[in-house]
Amino acid sequence: MKKLFGLLMVVASISLTACGGGGGQVAPRVINYTPELRQFDVVDSYGVDTAKPGTTPLAINPYLDNGLFDVYWQVNSLEDYRMNVRINDTAGINNSLLIYSEICGLGRACDQSGGVICEYTADFMLSCNNSSHPTDIYALFPNGSPQKLYLALEICDLDSSYCAYNYYPVRME
Repeated sequence: MKKLFGLLMVVASISLTACGGGGGQVAPRVINYTPELRQFDVVDSYGVDTAKPGTTPLAINPYLDNGLFDVYWQVNSLEDYRMNVRINDTAGINNSLLIYSEICGLGRACDQSGGVICEYTADFMLSCNNSSHPTDIYALFPNGSPQKLYLALEICDLDSSYCAYNYYPVRME
């Protein structure tokens, strides 16, 4: 009987070790809750789409198609995040002007991807999604128009100060 009990203990011990039950440490899986900007694209006044390889420089004209242009993005995010469309005279978001902001996530108008229609008017106003509060960007035109500016899309985590962005140079005509 002792031999049978000893044999059962050896078999049980080998089985537990083979299944990971031998007391070894299992590394915890790291989950990143901050949003990741995967893609940002613009379709300008002339139909130039940055999603297509070999695109020419972007240009936005207030007199073509009523100054309308499109902004699209794709994000990987486990939680809600804030999406901002910005414009600047430098290739960054410091001191940029906020054009549009929206919270995106599960059950919202935008989740892992989205798009907005923006409008640029001849009086240097810029807005997206028919905003009733367009942004005056005249200060970015010290030498008049046309002006090379930078259109940026920024995504921010709602639970921390983490933000990421990407931009395209664009000729504002």
